[in-house]
Amino acid sequence: MNTMIELRNIFREIFDDDLMSISQGTMRSNLDDWDSISHIKLVLTIEEKFEIRMTTDEVASINSVNDFLDIIKKNN
Repeated sequence: MNTMIELRNIFREIFDDDLMSISQGTMRSNLDDWDSISHIKLVLTIEEKFEIRMTTDEVASINSVNDFLDIIKKNN
């Protein structure tokens, strides 16, 4: 499965929205429900799914789907 599809499925799970659509340009500021709690849930789920560990600086700098993609790519 490709990374964007896997990320979309994670976002759908975390935000409990089976129809949610995301793109590389999806920003934290565009999703009202992307708060600090959902941010941590996204990070933990993505770390587990892709078998990576994000640094504190990486976690703090994530503001978009593209940021997650960059981190995943860097760590794989």
